[in-house]
Amino acid sequence: MTAHTRSMLAGLVLLAPLLALGQTADKPYSIKDGKVDERTYNGWRAFHSGCHMCHGVGGGGTSQAPNLVERIQYLSPEDFVTKVLTSYRFVIESGESRADDPTAIRQQMVEEILRRERGELVMPAWEQSPEVSPHVLDIYAWLRARADGVLGPGRPAH
Repeated sequence: MTAHTRSMLAGLVLLAPLLALGQTADKPYSIKDGKVDERTYNGWRAFHSGCHMCHGVGGGGTSQAPNLVERIQYLSPEDFVTKVLTSYRFVIESGESRADDPTAIRQQMVEEILRRERGELVMPAWEQSPEVSPHVLDIYAWLRARADGVLGPGRPAH
């Protein structure tokens, strides 16, 4: 199997859960009859539990942190997860600790998060918040809906 074929298969595996919910990589959220899907709503909740203090209500940015509504337009789900993981501390379980290849460990964590198999991100404001850390992709979906102009900064209908 070629590297290109493996890459395409990996992409299909990552997109399968989105397609099952009527979502795509370009539109990782679903809005029906003015109401958002569960994941997008969880993204709003998680963002406002741990991120809004720096990034502002609605993700519009503050003097402490950038406007994520603008920035999310240029980030794929993988880029967003990678940015979160590389911009902050993250937990590597003792069995995963390999000083010889930290990049491989980080990539493995990104892939696990994209498959929703890992949830122990440790961000400064999220460290003690198990309601927030497993929802990085949900936050991505909510921010993308904001960036696409289909949601305002307030609580979305659910």
